[in-house]
Amino acid sequence: RMNRKYPGVHAGAQRDYTASIAVYVDQSGSVTNDELELLFSELSALARHTEFVCYHFDTEVDEESETVWRRGSTPEASRTRCGGTCFKAPTKHANKNRHRFDGYLILTDGWASSPGPSKLRRGWVITTGGEEQGFMKRETCIKMKKETKS
Repeated sequence: RMNRKYPGVHAGAQRDYTASIAVYVDQSGSVTNDELELLFSELSALARHTEFVCYHFDTEVDEESETVWRRGSTPEASRTRCGGTCFKAPTKHANKNRHRFDGYLILTDGWASSPGPSKLRRGWVITTGGEEQGFMKRETCIKMKKETKS
C-alpha cells in the first residue's frame, strides 16, 4: 500500500496476504485420466502465486479428498469418484464454506445442467474435450487447448 502521508517519497506498508481458492475437480466418467492430469499440471503451475484447496466431486463433493496446494508442492492426479456430474454440489459446498475461500474454480468438461446462483465468485476451466455452456458465459470461463507438437 502507498504511504498516505508521503506517497511516492517513503515506502508504504506491505501486506502478506495469499488468496485461498477452492478448486472442485470433476471426477465423472466423461472426464478422462489424460484430461485430469492436464488440469492438475495447470493447477501446479498456478500454485506458485496462491493457495488452492482441492476437492473431488461428481454428484456430491468428496470432503475426504481435500488437498491443500501451496508453493512447491505437487500432489498426484488421482481419481476418487466416477459417477455423473452435478454442478449444484460444489456450488452448495463453496457457499457453505465461503468464510474460508475468496472464490472457487470448477474444473470440468462442462456437460451438466446449470448450478444456479453463487454467493462467491465462480470460475470454470473446461477441458479440451468439453464444451462451454450458456450459463457459464456470465462468469470467468477458460477453455483449455491441446498442445501441438512441432
